[in-house]
Amino acid sequence: MLNLLTAEKIKLCRSKKLFITLSILFLLPIIQVMNSHWAVQSGNELVQVIDTVINGATGVLMIKKNGLTILLVMSAFISFFIGEEFQNGTIRNALSLGRSRTHYYLSKLVIAALLSLVGVFIMTVIGMISFTVVFGFGDVAEITNYYSYALKSFGILYLLVLASVSIFVMISFLTKNSSFSLIWSFLYTIATGLLPGIFQKTEHFKQVTNWFSETFLFYSNFATPEDMALYPEMAIVSLITIVISSALGIVLFKRSDIK
Repeated sequence: MLNLLTAEKIKLCRSKKLFITLSILFLLPIIQVMNSHWAVQSGNELVQVIDTVINGATGVLMIKKNGLTILLVMSAFISFFIGEEFQNGTIRNALSLGRSRTHYYLSKLVIAALLSLVGVFIMTVIGMISFTVVFGFGDVAEITNYYSYALKSFGILYLLVLASVSIFVMISFLTKNSSFSLIWSFLYTIATGLLPGIFQKTEHFKQVTNWFSETFLFYSNFATPEDMALYPEMAIVSLITIVISSALGIVLFKRSDIK
């Protein structure tokens, strides 16, 4: 497992995909603070419930503000990162050396999880710094212990992203093709992002949408006590998604033929 992770690290350090993915996540907060500054200069007022990030303190919610973009970028990276292993035949070389398929799957999942953690962490830090420089650090309404709030909010938001990352990894191993994986990952992200907004207006299907991590990521306001009270439920849904998708992905990968 450690040898596989070391090999992945070497390959990633030479990969343009890593540079492009991190560049998008790093530059996004800077572009957004410039847009917010321009909006305020034009006479508009930033409202937390709409703009999500309005000062340095609310910068901890950069993951929430860019949830859809983060998922689309990560799904693209994972699709090419794993899909090319099948298309180039690299995976056959690793498995022919006696590598466990379970370890191979988990090594890809760990790398995807670490990359997403590094990406969203630096995005959050850049967002907090840039919004503090332009709008001041400020505070979050109704929050008295900011440090505790910031740690919990970042942890839950990352866990929600990680749940989707585990789905993208599973899709990539099932499709074994970068293009097909990209299409299915995009469809999954868009469907689970848009459909809850429709089903939540119904009486019978409203609760069903809460079993998708995207529902919390896209439709919750992490700066209100009511939605913060749902943090334990968000954590449980995310962990269940990670465990089930990983277990299903490993089982199906172990039973599949590698051509």
